[in-house]
Amino acid sequence: MDFDASESSHKQLAIERAFAEVCVDTSIGTKKQQPSRRRGSPSPLAWLDLLQSARVLVISQAGSGKTYECQRSQRRLWNEGEPAFLVELAELAANKLEDLLSPEQEQRLEEWRVSQSGVATFFLDSVDELKLTQGSLKTALTRLAKAINGQLARVRVVITSRPVPFDRDQVAAILPVPSAREVQSTAADFADIAMGTAKTDSPNEQAKPWRTVELLPLSDEQIMLFASGQGIGDPEDFLADIHRRNAIEFAERPQDLIELCAEWRDHQRISSHRAQVTGAISAKLRPRTDRRERGELSPDRAHEGASRLALAAMLMRRLTFRHSPEVTGANPRAKTNRLPIYITRRTYKAA
Repeated sequence: MDFDASESSHKQLAIERAFAEVCVDTSIGTKKQQPSRRRGSPSPLAWLDLLQSARVLVISQAGSGKTYECQRSQRRLWNEGEPAFLVELAELAANKLEDLLSPEQEQRLEEWRVSQSGVATFFLDSVDELKLTQGSLKTALTRLAKAINGQLARVRVVITSRPVPFDRDQVAAILPVPSAREVQSTAADFADIAMGTAKTDSPNEQAKPWRTVELLPLSDEQIMLFASGQGIGDPEDFLADIHRRNAIEFAERPQDLIELCAEWRDHQRISSHRAQVTGAISAKLRPRTDRRERGELSPDRAHEGASRLALAAMLMRRLTFRHSPEVTGANPRAKTNRLPIYITRRTYKAA
């Protein structure tokens, strides 16, 4: 689950985040480049643009606000009377869709099924969290396909993920976007057409059926607005100090910006780059609060483990660690899948 700050402050802020289309390796779903405010975006997109497509994949780093953006978009659609639902993929892989919905949501889903009209939107959150729980993406998608009872042309699906490998082709196979020729019209459809009362029962056919996007970094104006919502009384001075300390990289994502705001409230300054990196590492190694951890891990052990992985990444010149046969498609005992022995054994004294 991604960053999810206090709901009340965000209602007041109403920051409209922007998206940009990205190139991906469609076989594994990973981005080919990272977002940057310095790179710019020739044509930023809003939620209104994304929801014109039938299938949307949002790939962004942890803490960028994917979960919150989906929550906000789902609430807006729901309040407008549309069938819109947000579920975690990890939960969907282990439960039927109906078991994850409230009675009110389940009723609206059933009304949509019976009506044979209108578009239902499903926000499927966090492919990476699904991997952490060792859940099956195929199972989760199949459960959704069964729940919509073959109404593929009348559903809009938004999937979020960090830039981790996963099979996007599997999504296209289980939840394909039917062509206009494959959509069968009912007698009621013909009557609506004849009377000029036809409704839009599928996402915009003129838009791309598939979109893969990333959340763009927060702009200077959004940073100041966000800081105001975090209780910063002098957001202009706050932003100026961020630029003076070359800390803009730590202010582009909401989760990191919350930590900078806390530091500013306590000390009225932004610390050195080294202190920022140290603080960011410590924050990311803290236990999760939005779900139960599978095992206890002290801060010291977590820091030692992260240090060993960092050393392994430097020595092996690889930034990706695959830790299961399902991901690697190889024998887990194979030599190429093991970390070096000097990483897995306690053969050095941590600094």
